[in-house]
Amino acid sequence: MSEQNLNNLCLAYLYASEVAGRPAGQPAVTEGPVITISRAAGARGTQIATELVKRLARDQTLPQRRPWTLFDQNLIEHVITEHHLPEHTADFFPEDKTDDIRSVIAEVLGLHPGTHTTLMKMAETIRRLAKAGNVVIVGRGGNFLTADIPLSLHVRLVGAESCRVRHFARRSGLDHAAAAAEVARIDRARKRFIKSRFKKDIDDPLGYDLVLNTDEFDDGQAVAVILAAIHRKPG
Repeated sequence: MSEQNLNNLCLAYLYASEVAGRPAGQPAVTEGPVITISRAAGARGTQIATELVKRLARDQTLPQRRPWTLFDQNLIEHVITEHHLPEHTADFFPEDKTDDIRSVIAEVLGLHPGTHTTLMKMAETIRRLAKAGNVVIVGRGGNFLTADIPLSLHVRLVGAESCRVRHFARRSGLDHAAAAAEVARIDRARKRFIKSRFKKDIDDPLGYDLVLNTDEFDDGQAVAVILAAIHRKPG
């Protein structure tokens, strides 16, 4: 599927969902199912999430209120669309960012709506999608934002640093030293993001239903473990 078609599918999902389309004043229905994936850099989060959505689309045992859809990097574009934010706001969603000074300066100068505003909009969109159900949400503290949804599964993907660096180097085309530096930077940024926004430790296993060491499983095996776990969750 092309990137444009994927974006169109996700946008259609937003406006076709029961939550997005409910009458004003009608209370939201908390239902799911939703799977959130937190990932250490290089732990194959995007690959596993992509394969997971394909498998979920064929699964007839979970509620299928709408097509299963992956919200990963494309989530930012949909937050901007849904909340009518300036397009350049995308540069200031901070999960993997370390240049907070640049963001603060831009906020003071009025170049974007502000970190607090963008994070609130992100949280609103994640909650909306999760309540509508049939979504896999990668990153952005999704496990903390959707912890109250009964039919939800929260997964953390981890692995030895050496394995993650090798994978990151293959995917990015960087040499080993550059890949190691980037993996370390992303891990620090994500850890700081979760600590500052949710007062939680991203590595605390109690924040997840399932912590999976991707060194021990290929993508298909990892997906099978996640599917087995969501089927055992009370809905």
